[in-house]
Amino acid sequence: MDPILFFLLSFFIGLVLVIVGWYLYQLKKERERMLEKEKLEEEIVSSLLELKKYTTESIGEETLSDKFDLLEVALENDVSSITITSEEGLPIVSTIKDPEEIAANYSALFQQICRISKHIPKRISIKFEDYYIHIIPIVVDGVIFYAIVRSNFELEPVSEKKLIGDIVNVLEDYIPS
Repeated sequence: MDPILFFLLSFFIGLVLVIVGWYLYQLKKERERMLEKEKLEEEIVSSLLELKKYTTESIGEETLSDKFDLLEVALENDVSSITITSEEGLPIVSTIKDPEEIAANYSALFQQICRISKHIPKRISIKFEDYYIHIIPIVVDGVIFYAIVRSNFELEPVSEKKLIGDIVNVLEDYIPS
C-alpha cells in the first residue's frame, strides 16, 4: 500500500474517532448537567413543600393544600414567573409577591392590541433586553384569563402547549365549576 494513502486513511480514521469521542463526551456531560438540574429542582420543590407544611399547618378547622402549584409549574417549564389574571386585570394567582401592577398593565395591553387588530391573538410576546414577557389568553369554562409569563427565552409551541395545560390544571383549583 502506498505510504501516503496509508497516512491519509489513518489520519481520517483517527479524526473521525476523535470527533465521535468528543461528541460522546459532550453528550455525557450534558446528561450529567441535566440530571443535576433536575435533582436540584426536585430538592427545591420538596424543600418548599416542607416549608409550606410548617408555615401553613392549619387555619381554624381548614387544612391548606400541601402543594406549590403555580411555582411548581414555573420550575417545570423553566420560566421565571407566572401571573394569572382575569379579563379585568385582577390577579388570580401568581408566583410573584405583588402582581397587581403587572396584571393590570399586561391585561390592558393585550385588550388594546385585540381592539386594534380586530381579532384575539394566540399569544403576544414582548422582548426586552434580557428576557421575554408572554401574554397568553386562556379560556376556562367560557371565562377568559391571561397568563403573563416571564422567561429568558422565546417559548416554543410544544413547551407553550404544555405550559398552558399545566396552568389550566392549576386554574381548576382556584375557579369554582
